Formats: sequence, structure tokens, C-alpha cells
Amino acid sequence: MKRLIALLLRATFVLHIVRFLNRKKVTILMLHGVAGDHADAGWAPLWPRMTPERLDLVLSQLGRHYRFVSIDDAVDMLAGRTPALHNALVLTFDDGYRNNLTEALPVLEKHGVPATFYIATGFVETGESYWIDRLDYALQKAPDEARLVDAAGEAHDLRGLDREGLAAAYRRMRLAVKNSVADDEQMLAAFDRISGQLEEAADASISDIIDTDPYVSVASWQELREAAARGGVEIGSHTVNHCRLTGIDAHSVAQQLTDSMQHLEQRVGEGCRHFCYPNGNYDADVAGQVRAAGYASAVTTENGLNAVGDDLMTLRRFAMPGKEDAFTNLMAISGLSQLPVIRRFASRLQ
Repeated sequence: MKRLIALLLRATFVLHIVRFLNRKKVTILMLHGVAGDHADAGWAPLWPRMTPERLDLVLSQLGRHYRFVSIDDAVDMLAGRTPALHNALVLTFDDGYRNNLTEALPVLEKHGVPATFYIATGFVETGESYWIDRLDYALQKAPDEARLVDAAGEAHDLRGLDREGLAAAYRRMRLAVKNSVADDEQMLAAFDRISGQLEEAADASISDIIDTDPYVSVASWQELREAAARGGVEIGSHTVNHCRLTGIDAHSVAQQLTDSMQHLEQRVGEGCRHFCYPNGNYDADVAGQVRAAGYASAVTTENGLNAVGDDLMTLRRFAMPGKEDAFTNLMAISGLSQLPVIRRFASRLQ
């Protein structure tokens, strides 16, 4: 049925009509790491990265239909301070991986695409890996018999799986832990315990390779300063510790917001005006604190387009589409799936 719908959309002008109706809305796309095949790294994350070649292709496709703008320009349009450009599109990168600068940025500059990089400043300071990458590495390096994991009081058997099966089981295990505890410290403690057990069994840790790993190493302050100085790059905050802001108290939220802003302004040498909610977690109180901290905008992980007058503290984003087919990529970010009639129909198919 879904394939039939896609064929019907190709054969009609529905997608063109939807994009025309949404022409004054701002599209924001979200990426994380961008990395090619690095066989010499000795491993590859289960959470796939878009390759520079695919990024190049998709930007070429989107550039025929969208106008790439900075987050500053987008916010001015959404606030009604400047006229809305038709089909404006913003590119954002979460987490501050070094490969955003070494592998993605040259592609962005080739296409003249501005971008915002949201940085969790504590990881730049320490050079440590994100827990998700530490766990990924430990899981892959551990012997198969060690992949029977107790997570959130539930046994997860990840033994004897091929790579695709291991990736799916790894995702289920992560979600089980994240959904079992609202408190961020408890979640991090659980992942620390699991990673530690796997690292002991593997006699290997991501800390052994984090300084130079092409997939998961975090950019340095010097690299961020150099990128910002080249122009076309906006450095925004992703908190200090990439913590879920709905899982900590209000005082801690305020510290995460102000400390990360100050760190970025002091170390990068430019103002920090934009924010990204780690893990997409926020509520009305957190959004209010982001506004009070002086940020001009904040992006979520909620799908959708952004219209003039929308709350600048809860901007919606789509994941960066990564198919070879241009029509499929355009359909993914057109806003078609957000139409009430389409959502009702899709729910009946599930």
C-alpha cells in the first residue's frame, strides 16, 4: 500500500502542490556525524553516518528546489523581522563530531551552504566520547559470549547476531534504559555500568582511540574557532554534558544553559545565540528557561515545518534525507506527512 501511494504521488502533482503551499515555511534539517568508509579505523558504528558523497548528492538535489539560509536568517524570517524567502532551508548538525568539520564542511562550502553546529561543550573540554558511542564500541569489541546484557532489569541477549541484528538489538537496549528512568544521572550510570562490563570482557575501550577516531571523536576548540572564522558556520549550544533537560532540576538546567553559552563565547570568540535540546527532551518550563537564558532560538527533534509566528524556542526539524532518489528525499521533507488527512490515513495503515 505504501509503495502504491508513492507511485501515485509520483504520477500526480500532489507533492508540487504541497511544496507550493508550504513555500513560506522554513525547513530545518538535522544531521549528526558525517563520515566515509574508514577501513583502517578497525570498526564502524552501528549507528550509521551519512557519507560525504551522499551529502554531496543530496545537497545537489535539494539545491534545485530550496534556498539554503543560516539559522540567523531563518529566525529573523520566522519572527517577522524580515520577509520570508520562499523554500528556505537550514542545515544543522548535533553533537560536534570532528568529522562535521573534516568531512562535511568541505561539502557544505562546495555548495555554498551555511550550517549550524550544536556543541556540547563538556565533551570538547575533555575529549571524551558520548555514552552512545562508548557503548557501541564496547559492544562490538566484546566477545560474543559477553553480549548477554542486563539493562534496566531486563536481560538483552545480543549473542550470535549479524551486524544488522546487532544494530537493532542495540537500539532496543538503549531505548529500554532511556525509557525506564527519567533521571539523567540514573540513565548515565546504567550505561556506564553496561559499557564497563563489556569493556572488561573486550579488554578494549573507546578511550584508547577517541583522540583520532574518524567516526566519534569530538572537535577541539581550535578546530571550532577555525571553522567559525571561515564564515558560513554558526556555533550553537547543545548544553555542557548533553543531558536530558527534563531529567534534571531547574537550577541544573540554568547552569547547563548559561555555562555552555559562556564556554562557547569565550573559547570560540563569537556570540552564542542558538540552542539545541539534547535527545529532543524539553517541556514548557525548560523552553522558558532557554528563552530567559538569552537564546534566540532552540531546535527540537520533532518533525515538521516552521511558519512565521511559531515559537522560536520549539522549532521543528526533519532528519536529513539520505536516499539516492531525489523525489523520495523531497517527499520526506515536504511536510506532506504532516497534513491531517495524510496522518489519519497513515495511522489506519499501521
